[in-house]
Amino acid sequence: MSEFMKGVMLLKQDLTEVPAEEALKGKVSCTRFYHHLKKAGKPIEVVFFSRDRSKADLEENFTEKHGDWLCVKYGDDILARYQSKFEVKTIPVLRVINPAGKMVVLDGKSEVVDKGKADPLGLFASWEAACNKK
Repeated sequence: MSEFMKGVMLLKQDLTEVPAEEALKGKVSCTRFYHHLKKAGKPIEVVFFSRDRSKADLEENFTEKHGDWLCVKYGDDILARYQSKFEVKTIPVLRVINPAGKMVVLDGKSEVVDKGKADPLGLFASWEAACNKK
């Protein structure tokens, strides 16, 4: 995952910046599902791509309505590129992306809703397997 977003600066929940390579190193790319996996020591990270219309709106939305995730900075050109690459037409959406930047799960949101509560570790294992396929 870290190579896929190389050179991108992300925002942490407290709005401090962190290089994507550092923040995503060794992690797979929901709140309860996410926290369950983090507690279990699983290498997962959520990166929020905002469609807010201003930096202030993004910061308010991100700090007040989202989990302890990472966020692409307002105005970063990666947003438009990845919206197209990963077929983001509506929000919210959850895609699972492998370290090479290939989308391996198209509808992660539905998978979390359907399977994540009953068996979060099993769902994560299926995502890990998909990410590790050659």
